[in-house]
Amino acid sequence: MRKTMVLTLLAATSFGLVTVGQAHAATASYTTTFKYVDATTNKTLKTVKTTGSKNKTYTYKPVAIKYYATPAKLSYKVTKASTITLKVKATYRKATIKYVDRYNNATIKTATTKMVPVGKTASFTPVSVSGYQVTSTATKKLANVKLDSTVTFTYDKLFKLTQNMVAMDTKKSLGTSSQTVKRGQTVTLTPKLVADYVTPPVQKIQVNKDTTATFNYQRLYNVTINSVGSDGAKLGSTNQAVQQGKSVTVTPKAYPGYATPISQKVAPTKDMMVTLTYPKFYTVNVVEKAADGTVLATRSMQGQAGKSVQVTPAAHSGYVTPASQMVDEAGTVTLLYQVDQTNQDEAYDRLIASVDNQDQAKAALAAYKSDYSQAKSLSAYQAAQQTISSMTLTELGGQAMRVVDSYDSDDLIAGTEIGATDATMVDGVDDTGVDDTYTAYFATGDYFWVVNQTTKQGAWVKSDLLTTDDVRNGEKYTYESSIHIDQQGTQVSNLGHLANYDVQFGIDGDPDEAIVKVVFARNATTQSDSSKVIMQDGNFVINNGPKVMFSSDSDEIWTADKAFYTLTFTMDAEDASLLETHTSYIGYGFGTSASFLVELTSGDAANKIAAA
Repeated sequence: MRKTMVLTLLAATSFGLVTVGQAHAATASYTTTFKYVDATTNKTLKTVKTTGSKNKTYTYKPVAIKYYATPAKLSYKVTKASTITLKVKATYRKATIKYVDRYNNATIKTATTKMVPVGKTASFTPVSVSGYQVTSTATKKLANVKLDSTVTFTYDKLFKLTQNMVAMDTKKSLGTSSQTVKRGQTVTLTPKLVADYVTPPVQKIQVNKDTTATFNYQRLYNVTINSVGSDGAKLGSTNQAVQQGKSVTVTPKAYPGYATPISQKVAPTKDMMVTLTYPKFYTVNVVEKAADGTVLATRSMQGQAGKSVQVTPAAHSGYVTPASQMVDEAGTVTLLYQVDQTNQDEAYDRLIASVDNQDQAKAALAAYKSDYSQAKSLSAYQAAQQTISSMTLTELGGQAMRVVDSYDSDDLIAGTEIGATDATMVDGVDDTGVDDTYTAYFATGDYFWVVNQTTKQGAWVKSDLLTTDDVRNGEKYTYESSIHIDQQGTQVSNLGHLANYDVQFGIDGDPDEAIVKVVFARNATTQSDSSKVIMQDGNFVINNGPKVMFSSDSDEIWTADKAFYTLTFTMDAEDASLLETHTSYIGYGFGTSASFLVELTSGDAANKIAAA
């Protein structure tokens, strides 16, 4: 029997796989999946599936993918269902070009694409978009392209900015102009000059939409000012531009021989003419003069013919302003100013009130008062006021006058004012042939007001021209002591020492009485219990052959907080005068079992340290 062979052709039509076999028993078959993956991004690009018999070997020819390189054929054996990954390299990459609004990033034009060779450099330029202006016209580049990329061009929205000029008087347009402006841009608009109109101010506009800027022009009116004299003479003409809705003050010019009229305010609504009438005038020259002839000021005034003019004096510091005067013709008016002496007596009255003997004080100050009461110039008045304001009067001994004498009365050349030589004190002799006596009432500085008791003539005399008499009313002298010993010659230091003593003559107007005041200064380092010490039994002894002794007027406790202790002795003026030429000492005790201590004083005239 003949055996027949059956040849079976199996055609695998999927993606070029072809296998031819002979008839045999049925075998297992499996699916093989070919996965195409981007070699750079690992992105799956495509999958291809094919079926093959188990343990069979096949050859696979990869398919072509646009913009990628096709890999070479490969062999594979089917053993089970499996996936074979094919990594393919891109030959081109996609560049997406976007067009967006810079303000809000909105798309203003559909994006376009362009395939760019891998590894190469691609250039892109912006395109025009209606209603927009590209932010930058520069070319953008992608260098060494490896992946898909995006290129973005930004644009600014364009708006229309219109400049409209409007006349405010007619509400009509004087012209327009426009320009294209990017969104958000601030534009400075300078208005144009238009004849017969006021140029409005510059405007700054920020544009975010189509915008109209309106400039309002105010009309300028021409005001003609004609100046005409009251006699019909044409004096002049001027022109002035005035803005619509505004008023202007027309200030007349001055023209010689005519009175200048008052200003006028006009608010024109059209071109207009203003006529100013100038009256004929006369000139009044004003001289403001002080009583001493000093010219304080000069000026001139205008008076209208046929009318009077009031001349009002100006105020000048230090002078009394005179009354106004009425004048009706040309000429010169002299206004006389007297020195203002309203408060002239204040300083004088103060000096008079400061002393008891006011009648004699008035005589002493008579020349000074005359200086300012009769002053015709302000400078002389002020100088006199300054002099008397700075003066002080020291009354010599109160009501008990101080008597002075002169070795040579011819030296008593003095005046009614300090330092003056305009008066001479007349030398006189009384009925007994004795030289005149001079009484000093007041002292100021180095001068005394002295009155000749015979002639009753008074003058200010410098003190070094005077010598003192034995009568000492009101005098006060201060002495200091430099010798401090006790009976045994031991320095007194446990309590204190004699600091000084005063001799005051003419107490309470009694020329025969004197008081000696002795001041002890406490020692800061005293060792005794000073709170229990009483300075008592004080005696003042004058060595005048037979000693003259005086007891102190009172005792006083020398307490711990007292820095000085004072003893006073009352004696007559004759005894007190001995202190200038005789030595003396102070005797005093302290406590209940006092020992007698002595404080010596000196009668040396050089020891006199002050006289008041």
